[in-house]
Amino acid sequence: MLRFLGLLLAFIFIVPLIRMVTGLIGRAFVNFTMGPKQAQPQRRPGTPPPAPAGGTLRQDPVCGTYVSERVAVTLNKGGQTHYFCSAACRDKFA
Repeated sequence: MLRFLGLLLAFIFIVPLIRMVTGLIGRAFVNFTMGPKQAQPQRRPGTPPPAPAGGTLRQDPVCGTYVSERVAVTLNKGGQTHYFCSAACRDKFA
């Protein structure tokens, strides 16, 4: 029984370590052969560019998701600005 537990614990700790090392070796190989700039993942054609990062986070009053003021869908109601993650949440609120 103790041998089984020892093997199980070794398996639990060694397998992630092996995966981490092989991943590091793979990334180093790609960076070495292609260069660090070309090794970055490419966006598919037709996909929107990533949203700009930063800004103050506001909570959507409908679904509770936090969204940046820069990319939020807004609604001015009663002299107060409300921030939403999508037009569907804005429509539900209105």
